[in-house]
Amino acid sequence: MHPRARVAGYAAAAVLIAVGALWATGGLDPADTPARVAPGKEVDQHLFRTKLVGAHVATIKKFGKTTRMLVVNAWVTNPTRETQGTYGLNDEVFAHGMFLYWRTQNGPRPKQVDAQGIAGDTLFRALQLRLPTYVAVQYELASGARVPDHVTVALADYQYTESGLLDPRGYWVWKSRGYETRYETDPLTHKSGRVTHIIPVLVANVTLPVKVKQ
Repeated sequence: MHPRARVAGYAAAAVLIAVGALWATGGLDPADTPARVAPGKEVDQHLFRTKLVGAHVATIKKFGKTTRMLVVNAWVTNPTRETQGTYGLNDEVFAHGMFLYWRTQNGPRPKQVDAQGIAGDTLFRALQLRLPTYVAVQYELASGARVPDHVTVALADYQYTESGLLDPRGYWVWKSRGYETRYETDPLTHKSGRVTHIIPVLVANVTLPVKVKQ
């Protein structure tokens, strides 16, 4: 998973400060020891209160293309005073703080492509205040990828920052367990520089059985 980086500003040298995910290869750091939580039990992420309830594999047809998806389902409540998103370009969206453990022997890592709230036949990407919302997080499966009988999902913890360079009103960020700096190229500006990523505190691991839908 590669969430959008939060850029705090850079000079001519293009030194970037960002927020991102650190396990593109699929392995979480052994130092992470989140609590093991049963499916359906609420996890307090501070920005979200989340109940992961299940996972399934589905075939989706879009724009004439048939794609296999691993879908992780959750009930999500937004306890804050502002509407939050399920998926998008900003850092505070729900999917930004959800990470899928994946073994390399199962094939290429699934790519997170969307997270939609579902109410009847209506799809949306907004979490209203204190309204429990059913959310389906979609991961695109590569051709030949093998989905195990169970998948484990980690949830990150958040904290509110009172002020910042971009928004003096404050914003939500991952609660930091540490930092990692790498040299990267911004995909939008094509400028390169040193990027500092937050290593988030993980508050829960939830193992879900995977159902296959025809």
